[in-house]
Amino acid sequence: MLTSLMPAAFTQAVGTELSDSKGMLMAVITCSGILIVFAILLLLIFIFYAYGGIFGAITSAKSKKLAAKKAAEAASKVKEEQTVTAASPEPVDDGTIPGEIIAVIAAAVAAMSDGKKYAVKKVSRAQRQTGSRNAWAAYGIYENTRPF
Repeated sequence: MLTSLMPAAFTQAVGTELSDSKGMLMAVITCSGILIVFAILLLLIFIFYAYGGIFGAITSAKSKKLAAKKAAEAASKVKEEQTVTAASPEPVDDGTIPGEIIAVIAAAVAAMSDGKKYAVKKVSRAQRQTGSRNAWAAYGIYENTRPF
């Protein structure tokens, strides 16, 4: 049956025909092995595709939550900036930050205000979170651990 599919030169080179039981057994084992390998490869492709979809959905849900949180924080900051209206025209010094720095901050706020009048009521240093890195160290870690 399979010998009709083989070229005559091949059957002469082998010296035996595939019609005997050993030849048929070899052909069946070879074909079934190839089919099993491709079936497993297709199954692995499907599994990896499903994993990618699951983890992609999880990542996008986390990023949406983070974006919503950042948007809420930005909206609250804008609201706070709008409430800081022209209460006092001169910046108030709390003693820890030099007056020149406060003046520069007030000038930056005035430059970004688009004609609205804002006043800086209080300037204080941001509290550093425990265990956080400075910007240079964080960027170094980011640069050395980012994916290819």
